[in-house]
Amino acid sequence: MSTAPPAPDSHPRVIAVVGASSSFGALMLLHLETALPHCQLVAIDNHPLLQPVKQISAYRMEPNRSGAILTIDDIPEIMQSRAWDMVLDNRRLTMADVPDVFHLENVDSVIHVGSLYDQPNPEEFIGGTEHWVQACRLAGVRKLVYLSDIRVYGIRRENPIPLTERTEPNPSAEHRFLLDAELPLQENFSETASGDSLKIAVLRSAMAAGPSGSSPATDELFWPAVASRRGRSIPIQLVHQHDLARAAQCALFHQLHGVYNVASKGVIGSKRVMDMCRQGMAIKANRTGHRTGSRTRGAGKHPLIISDTKFRHAARFEATYSSEQAARAYCHSYLLGTDPRHDRQDQE
Repeated sequence: MSTAPPAPDSHPRVIAVVGASSSFGALMLLHLETALPHCQLVAIDNHPLLQPVKQISAYRMEPNRSGAILTIDDIPEIMQSRAWDMVLDNRRLTMADVPDVFHLENVDSVIHVGSLYDQPNPEEFIGGTEHWVQACRLAGVRKLVYLSDIRVYGIRRENPIPLTERTEPNPSAEHRFLLDAELPLQENFSETASGDSLKIAVLRSAMAAGPSGSSPATDELFWPAVASRRGRSIPIQLVHQHDLARAAQCALFHQLHGVYNVASKGVIGSKRVMDMCRQGMAIKANRTGHRTGSRTRGAGKHPLIISDTKFRHAARFEATYSSEQAARAYCHSYLLGTDPRHDRQDQE
């Protein structure tokens, strides 16, 4: 399927990437830098960027762990003068500042990496999506793409094959926060349809893997399926990270609105993956065995296969890579190589 060029007025001129310091956020920035050389980029995260990017404004956010708003009465008088110095000298972006930053930078499109965020405190990062919607509205942002994943459907034996966007989400207790993050976005679908200028697209991706490693969903679900000793080959559906980055870009270009599944072509059997990287699995088990398990009941035992027909037609999108190619890229660069995230964890 060829991709028809979108209308010129739909081309984003300034794109903000929320969660830009994650592995996928870094890949998203590099993809946008290459695909849209005349587009200005804005990076927002609690952590510094993993690698340099041209034509970018980077903002560090202040983590809001308590959710409280301090007043002058909350600060002891003996500490007040020092408190003002710290505020002025170490000023960081807060959620209240985001609309002004979007307006200052002329942001017209936002990509929120959502459940693909692999920095510390992912649940804290994913929560509060209603605040990002409000910031977009206040700043006049036209398009918001939020990246979710297949765990919102739930890992259950009775799941239909394939899962479509009409399938009722039924996540496990461990994954409820993923669906909770989507709900404020979905509540805005009817408002957008009634004349609001903000278009919101929620992309539920298959397990994302590729040359930059894997997503949290892949870390949790992929290896339990591959290491299963049930005597059968379990079908695994992936999406190559480069295809997912292209999908986010297409969602912006075509001003998509609603929930869409995203996946690569075909599936790969778990035994095929085992044969592909049998030697590497021993290396991974020795180095990062704590990442191969999952607390979720049934993880890896039941296939999660989604239909991406809706997205392919709406965005005129065709995946470049198959699930097998995504698995091979993952194994070659992540499993057999060195992942800085794991090295840091091992040292700690």
